[in-house]
Amino acid sequence: MRTLWLVGLAAMVALGSAQTRTQRGATPQDDGRIPIAQVAQELAQKFKAQIVVDPALTLRVKPSEADTLERALDEITAQAREVVWRKVYTNKVLGAEPNTEQILSAVRALINIELGGVMVVNPRAATLNSFVANYPAPPDLESTLEQMQPPFSAKPVYVILNPKPQAATALRGSKMEQFAQAQQQLMDLLAKMSPEERRQALQSAMGMWMNADPDLRNQMIFEGMRMSFEYWQSLSPDQQREMMEMGRKFFEQYYGGGGGAPEM
Repeated sequence: MRTLWLVGLAAMVALGSAQTRTQRGATPQDDGRIPIAQVAQELAQKFKAQIVVDPALTLRVKPSEADTLERALDEITAQAREVVWRKVYTNKVLGAEPNTEQILSAVRALINIELGGVMVVNPRAATLNSFVANYPAPPDLESTLEQMQPPFSAKPVYVILNPKPQAATALRGSKMEQFAQAQQQLMDLLAKMSPEERRQALQSAMGMWMNADPDLRNQMIFEGMRMSFEYWQSLSPDQQREMMEMGRKFFEQYYGGGGGAPEM
């Protein structure tokens, strides 16, 4: 009856997931959440604005019915941890419109500069790059942008992103190799965390999992169950007994009760 016991474990996992969704009052499929990029696209059409969303953001949020764009952006970014929006003005130079990747890269770099002010001078070219943090924005900012030297476009670009710097170590190779590298990085990071930090990190990961595309999530669940059964069948009888004993101890520790898995 070992296989039947494993079926029971898989069923409990599925039922636990379903119960969690029921306790929240709705399943992810019908709670009104849609990809944040889709929400941004709808807002851009509604308010006739340019909105750039970091392609790395795959979370799902509830659309906003706010009567202003900035209030709507406040509402959708408030639904996700560490996601912010910013109003961006770019140089008004004909024939040199920045692309979305350049805008995202520049915004993330500026947000993460820790110095309150810095000026970098190239003496050979007699040019400088400057940065000032938290400079008070005057109420008539947009009316003066095009008179600046160099001039800036008075039409803003709204940017939604996670401002944290990207991982310094780039993943290389095939998708399978990149996945293995990412898994190893995750394990290394979890090993360095305190128990409380791990708990918070896993809670955050569960939130991302619940906000993922429902069809993709369901497909991954079924693939994981199939792989689990295939892995079980590949184990020797001794390894199977060892895993069943680990499962019994886990259930006793967290759910109470006793008795091992039924033998046949």
